Amino acid sequence: MSQVSIILPTYNVEKYIAKALDSCINQTYKDIEIIVVDDCGNDKSIDIAKEYASKDERIKIIHNKENLKLLKARYEGVKVANSPYIMFLDPDDYLELNACEECVKILNENNNVDLICFDFIYINENNLATKDTKLKDDIYNIDRYCSHIVSINHIKWNLCSKIFKKELYLQTFNSLNLNINDKITMAEDALLYFFMLLNCKKIATSSLHIYYYNCYNNDGFTNSRYLDTY
Repeated sequence: MSQVSIILPTYNVEKYIAKALDSCINQTYKDIEIIVVDDCGNDKSIDIAKEYASKDERIKIIHNKENLKLLKARYEGVKVANSPYIMFLDPDDYLELNACEECVKILNENNNVDLICFDFIYINENNLATKDTKLKDDIYNIDRYCSHIVSINHIKWNLCSKIFKKELYLQTFNSLNLNINDKITMAEDALLYFFMLLNCKKIATSSLHIYYYNCYNNDGFTNSRYLDTY
């Protein structure tokens, strides 16, 4: 069984998804699962994903019956994941090629970690990169973690650039008792992240940068993108 499943909720990202999938299949750590969630877009995103899946058996594509939006599309991917740990990748972003290797290294060095947080690399409209540099290599309980991120003014509630236990995510999502018709389109990461923290016992942070965050896409799930930070 793979240790990490990467979930890509996919809706009208044909210009970007190849780069995202390339960053997954070329990971230095090979024992991963890649799940593309078709959220009923109308472009060629899923055709591109199918072409990749035909060449790499680690890629699985699941199809929603209707457009569920980001929060529930991710959930559908997590439900079918076979790995104990989950990483979200929006298909207009991409990963460092050693992202999963570094995650697994931290997991192997620290027993029973619930959540690992990394800083972002932001890509602007001119393809220039800017790095966050606030996180350090450390292990926290929930009280110490919350005190630390408040003290450094670094409360990022994105679920991207993190890896977390599948069981933790599902426990949190199911506790929200969302109606099947609820389609949350703003701050969906915050809804999950803060409730997930309540159930975390052991949190790791890393000074490494593993996630490239595309700040300028106006096409897909993450239109009018901005970093969710207070």
